[in-house]
Amino acid sequence: MFGDRWKGFTTVQDGGIDFLRQDYIERACGAIRLPDEIAESIVQGAAAIRQDGALSESARRFHKELFIDKADPGEVNKRLLAAGPQSGMMAAVVYLGALPSMSAYYDSKRIPERVLVATLEDMAIWMRHYRQQNGEWGLGQVGWLIRHFSGKLFRLGRLQFAFIPYNKPFKAFRHRASGRVAALSESGIRYRADGQTDGTNGVFDSEGGWISALDFDGTAYTGHPVTGKEAVARTRVRLRADEWELVLEKGDTVLDVHIPEGGKMTHELCRDSYGQAVAFAADHFPETPFKGFVCSSWLLAPQFPLLLPADANIVRFQRDYYVTPVKSDEDQTLERVFGFGTKLADLPHVPRDTSLQRIVYDHLASGGCIHGAAGFLLKDDWSKGTTIAPEADIGT
Repeated sequence: MFGDRWKGFTTVQDGGIDFLRQDYIERACGAIRLPDEIAESIVQGAAAIRQDGALSESARRFHKELFIDKADPGEVNKRLLAAGPQSGMMAAVVYLGALPSMSAYYDSKRIPERVLVATLEDMAIWMRHYRQQNGEWGLGQVGWLIRHFSGKLFRLGRLQFAFIPYNKPFKAFRHRASGRVAALSESGIRYRADGQTDGTNGVFDSEGGWISALDFDGTAYTGHPVTGKEAVARTRVRLRADEWELVLEKGDTVLDVHIPEGGKMTHELCRDSYGQAVAFAADHFPETPFKGFVCSSWLLAPQFPLLLPADANIVRFQRDYYVTPVKSDEDQTLERVFGFGTKLADLPHVPRDTSLQRIVYDHLASGGCIHGAAGFLLKDDWSKGTTIAPEADIGT
């Protein structure tokens, strides 16, 4: 068992482990295959913390709060990242100290070691980003990585997955005869005249905006459908319950999809990941059935099908999802395409080395906008993609 290798590091004081020991740090870095330059920086950082009484006490306190007491990670992480000039390295050391408890959880769920190692590849990614931004090694994305180290997010092939309750303001329906899928907006959402959520890209529509309404009279749902243009129509449609089955709504368990940095994102690799996730959930979390996959990302920007070739990986990724609008802007696209920290004001100076960079630059420089979106892929559809019902064919 993967967790057995940490038995020699347990402490009597709090039931945790002595994660500041050099032999622990070296073993932990090797176990998750951190690159040599990152492992060496953590070994040195742990030594500096270990030799300073106040720093070592702080590191042990943060570790206990996060991974033994399981206090609110948001509040603890905020204090951790504000712990002084060495806070980035302290965060890396403290989080690496969670490996034994993470290993024990994986063992209890019979999850293979390879999944743990693949999941923690994110640690190296975010430590490299920290160095690029700060000029030294450390870890800043602890609010994101707490999911990895607490066993709430898993990398399976190209994609990462986390169990969450569906939290977007839409109900999804499947036609009982054809299998086509339609989505209606929940009540109370304000949309612009173009069908995007009011405030998207900082643009509010005080004159043409409207508020959605969804009703169920016992025999049919009447509401505003999501169109093939990834927008919500102002005209309402009526879906008869004897023809359309409600298959997804707020609160239903879904797998949240994330796309880690690095490597190709081919359609085939994504489909393989969905298949792995279905099998993984059945094998290791049979008590947690899920309805489908959801994704909120810049990759779902409705502008991409108009800007990119039909066979582009981004467009093919989108095509699997029933894309729904959310209030968003261009920030995530700018960071992912041009580099972290990039803002719209930086547009004249951004790199244009790749075709995607040139396409996004040209679109924005000519006055266009771009924004993220959300989407769902029902569990029964992952192997073939979602069959979206045309707006004109989903109700009366």
